[in-house]
Amino acid sequence: MNKICGILCVLGLGLLLICAVPGRGQSTENTTEVTPTTTTSASTTTTTAAPPKLLVAIHYEALCPDSMYFIRRRLRDALQDNNWWPITDLKLYPFGKAGFYNDTSTGEMQVFCQHGEEECELNALHACIIETQDLQNAFGLIYCMLRSYGNQLDKCSNHLGLDVSKARQCKDSRKTPEILAPYGKETLKLGLSFVPSIVFENDFDPYSQSSIRYNFESHFCKQYLKKFNIKLPTCT
Repeated sequence: MNKICGILCVLGLGLLLICAVPGRGQSTENTTEVTPTTTTSASTTTTTAAPPKLLVAIHYEALCPDSMYFIRRRLRDALQDNNWWPITDLKLYPFGKAGFYNDTSTGEMQVFCQHGEEECELNALHACIIETQDLQNAFGLIYCMLRSYGNQLDKCSNHLGLDVSKARQCKDSRKTPEILAPYGKETLKLGLSFVPSIVFENDFDPYSQSSIRYNFESHFCKQYLKKFNIKLPTCT
């Protein structure tokens, strides 16, 4: 009887050892399934979304005193002081209250500007700067050039250390009406009565322009909250 019990005990121990061998139970299968899930979730948590940008279009003229004042004293300070560059999709349109006409003697399209031919040429130069520089460099150049009623490209580009050879080539190789055509196309849609005019998110409000020009920051805050339901830290 004792021999039979001994044999059964040995056999039982053998079965226990076999069950304990790795790879034969369900616990090993569960572990291999958890590992990739954990890795995936960890990589997902590291993704950071970029802040949304508010579309702001500025329709201005190169020789317009009000344009100079707004860009140099309102717009630039608002973007700089509030650190709004990363959340602003800024579009510049150097055209204003200009227009196109057909020269019957040559059959070519011509452009006229509120402050004369010199302004047309400077508007075109600004357009070439916008086309050939990144946004903040272009804005820096235009901001600098709007200090005077003349072409300050050399002085301003030297001061900022910017290469403007492509802007020069743009201006010298194309006619002024051709350069200004896309800017005029967008500006003329608005039927401007005053320059500068500021448009948020392609929604032009002609009756609020005076308030926007003199209270740009508060309007920017309201438009950002309206568009994205986000109150910016510097907004009251």
